[in-house]
Amino acid sequence: MIFEKQDYQQSCIDNITSLLANFDFTTHNPQELKACLQDFYQHNVMPVTTLSEKLNVDILMETGTGKTFTYLNLIFELNKHFKQNKFIIFVPRKAILESVKQNIKLTKDYFYSEYKKHLKPYIYTDSKSQSQIINHYIKNEDELSVLILTNSAIDKKDNLLNKNNENLFNTKSIFENIAALKPISIIDEPHLLKGEAFNRYFSKLNSLYFRFGATFPKEGKKPNDKEFALSNMIYCLDSISAFRAYLVKQVKVHTIGSSSTQIFLKSYHARDKKAIFSYTQSGIEKEQELRLNESFSQLNGATLLKVEKDKAYFSDQSILDKKGESYHLDEDELTALLGKAIDLHFEKEQRLFAKGIKALSLFFIPNIADFRGEKPFIKSTFEELYKAKREELLKKDLDENYRAYLAQDFDESGNLQVHQGYFSGDKGSKDDKEAAGVKMILEEKEKLLSLNTPLRFIFSVWALQEGWDNPNIFTLAKLTSSSSDISIHQQVGRGLRLCVNDKGKRITHRFMDFDDDSFYRLNYLDIIVSAKESNYIGNLQKEIEDSSYILSDKILSKEELSDLLNGEQDLIDDFMYILRKDLELIAYDKEKKAYIIQAPIYESIKDDDKIKELLGESFPKVLEFFKAKESQSTNKHDQVESGDKEPDQVTIRPNLAKDFKELWEKINQKAKITYQDIKEQDIIDQAAKEFNKTNIEKESYTYERKRYDAQQNIIITEDSITLGDIDYQVSFAKDMQNLLLDFSKEAKLPLRFLLQIYAKCDKEKFKNSPKKAFTTLRNIIKDQIHHNLLQCISYDFSTAKNESESIFSSGTLPRHTLGRYYESGKPADNYLYEEIIYDSKIERIIITEDNEKVDSKTIKVFAKLPKLIIPTPYKHYEPDFAYFLEDSNGKKIFFVCESKGYDDENEISKNEMQKIKYAEKFFTQLSKKLENDNIQIIFKKRINKQTLLECLRQTQGENNAN
Repeated sequence: MIFEKQDYQQSCIDNITSLLANFDFTTHNPQELKACLQDFYQHNVMPVTTLSEKLNVDILMETGTGKTFTYLNLIFELNKHFKQNKFIIFVPRKAILESVKQNIKLTKDYFYSEYKKHLKPYIYTDSKSQSQIINHYIKNEDELSVLILTNSAIDKKDNLLNKNNENLFNTKSIFENIAALKPISIIDEPHLLKGEAFNRYFSKLNSLYFRFGATFPKEGKKPNDKEFALSNMIYCLDSISAFRAYLVKQVKVHTIGSSSTQIFLKSYHARDKKAIFSYTQSGIEKEQELRLNESFSQLNGATLLKVEKDKAYFSDQSILDKKGESYHLDEDELTALLGKAIDLHFEKEQRLFAKGIKALSLFFIPNIADFRGEKPFIKSTFEELYKAKREELLKKDLDENYRAYLAQDFDESGNLQVHQGYFSGDKGSKDDKEAAGVKMILEEKEKLLSLNTPLRFIFSVWALQEGWDNPNIFTLAKLTSSSSDISIHQQVGRGLRLCVNDKGKRITHRFMDFDDDSFYRLNYLDIIVSAKESNYIGNLQKEIEDSSYILSDKILSKEELSDLLNGEQDLIDDFMYILRKDLELIAYDKEKKAYIIQAPIYESIKDDDKIKELLGESFPKVLEFFKAKESQSTNKHDQVESGDKEPDQVTIRPNLAKDFKELWEKINQKAKITYQDIKEQDIIDQAAKEFNKTNIEKESYTYERKRYDAQQNIIITEDSITLGDIDYQVSFAKDMQNLLLDFSKEAKLPLRFLLQIYAKCDKEKFKNSPKKAFTTLRNIIKDQIHHNLLQCISYDFSTAKNESESIFSSGTLPRHTLGRYYESGKPADNYLYEEIIYDSKIERIIITEDNEKVDSKTIKVFAKLPKLIIPTPYKHYEPDFAYFLEDSNGKKIFFVCESKGYDDENEISKNEMQKIKYAEKFFTQLSKKLENDNIQIIFKKRINKQTLLECLRQTQGENNAN
């Protein structure tokens, strides 16, 4: 597999190394760690800033985003920066231990290429491994090594590690000797390691430890939740954040079963003689309260006669049971679920195979006997269905390579070899093929991902939980109810990781050229569940929201406002009332039991005097919160959606479609960037010249005296003195080569190019402050490259059509491609769509403004663009609106507009302005290409204060002047 540094993983590691810059690794003092955290929180925003009295540092990372890779990388960084050699990884299950062991093996060469060191793993299993731990891990203190343990290795007095050993030549136990090394611990999936016995022995280590998890308990749910809740948080990549950043798959849920409404007795209150019934309608869970002798519409008006502990009796002889966690599926239901799973697998397998991606499917089944027993119904039914559906598929016109791929489904004896099971207790097997299959599922990830391996359907009874996942799980079928301690989010987590192709390359958003539709065409997980799973989608969404600390940009919670408004409930209620009633920016959704954001709040309240007066000093903080909330992501897709129905659609007006199609086909040109005459020497000279102009001041030593105030639970600085300048002369000369090499990797610049710039730079500035000097140089180089590329860049327009040219042919578009917000009302008559869908206030104004003429030109049609991608050296750029204008002489003008919700052009970020500059170049060259067709293309950014008329007149004036 190919391993690459991911920005988000590096951010996590950078946060940790920054936090520990002043931590004393010889003492491992909790109060010193607390001081480091307080300083970190002054400069960094974290959703949880609770401090503990322990030595934990908490990292929240969503399942499938590479926690294991991140903490293995962290081990090398802690060794590099702080000379730490000894580490322990604690895991709750054998499957996770095997996964960690496999990851160390797979990443061995990658980390050696980065750090020129190997990490030696030690795994405790028996007396032989105990000897290895004593003679190498304990006695060789200079070796970079990690001990991997399950909690069961230390949680009992009689464990071998808790006994002494004659080879240690002291009276301490093996574990006490390990603790004396002050190893740094990593706890993987801490929510599964909350046992009192484990924590009693673990606390004997009394050294720094990191808790890496996708799930942490929130305070107040259970008695010991507070002790294990998030604290000392240093990095947060929760479920919602991971999805917004395109780091996990999208989830589609398919519900199979009776279309009739499932109705249950939820609770009965004898004192009030009333019962509450729950039922699912169109995937939404609803409730209805009934008193005795009242009629129930869901049962055709039958009246409630009596209620017992677990049953409710009605006048039509029907009996409703109390809703429980478990359910049983009959053979017909299991067959339907298996059939749907195979259909979905084949449906996507052909498309994925063409991209060199192997599709895997995972089935959770009720019992081992259903797959391994004498009469294994699920296994037999799967084989029967698979063979039949495969035969139907082979009758179609298939790609020859894919046909050859299907030909390896049977072994030499004619036995189907596409499926295998893994179950708890699978350590050995009399059946060699069965044993090989188990080993491949658990340990041989690369072999399982190979297109030369026919195995691609995996069956398990919940044994494959945390610690096991596979990037190429695309279908997950749930053929049984799960125990209450297995969350839906954990089940889904087995298939959230982004897929990889046959070359080991992960199919990231960047790999797909930042094209959302192409990315999600490959990276989505189909989940098949029974209709007996009450409100599976709603429960999954709720679990995601409950476990996330950065809430959905579509939902506003009182908890979020409580943090901003110091818990003043009356103020929160008044503010929510204005947002809901006066401004109509939010609405309460009874089904979701949440406030849904219906329009951009930041733009609507920033100039509202009533809200300014109400919120007082808190107003700037609240304003900044909504600005951040509404600009968190450009990802417009839903994280979880129903696979049983089409997404909400926007209607294209047929009378305008013809004119817009002409505009669309002209501007939606496939183009690639070409570079001509890049003046590398000019970049080198100018970068060094600009750097030498900067003032890099010397760093200084500071002495601080601090005191911990136990009553107030704060650390107070009593004295602070500057002692003198830091002299980097000797250390910089010694480490210069390594620093330049690291800088080259981090800045992603060729070392040769960087060395030429460095040779022309004033070296004294680096000796004053190496960190500040390299940061300054990086920014200067970036600016100079951008300036030079802008002069040298050109666009080569292809005659081939863009895939998205057919986007308007169906007469509708998925709503999410146009925006997050919906407003009832009528858009302008010449607007392409029937509905008003938008992302910002300026977009809403543009859609509804009545502009049929601009001077002598007629606006025939205009539209918000769902997908117009312009390649730039810095990601792609997507402008917002396009206008088709025609003058009295029949000359056509295509005006492409980038709407910005700013009052002043200076508010537009530097990166955004750079991309706009490339877009201007793109459209200038495209216009030149089309000038023989009597077509002019104009591109312009439009800010809040400008009307369309002003924007167009300004543009026409600039063009005439040129």
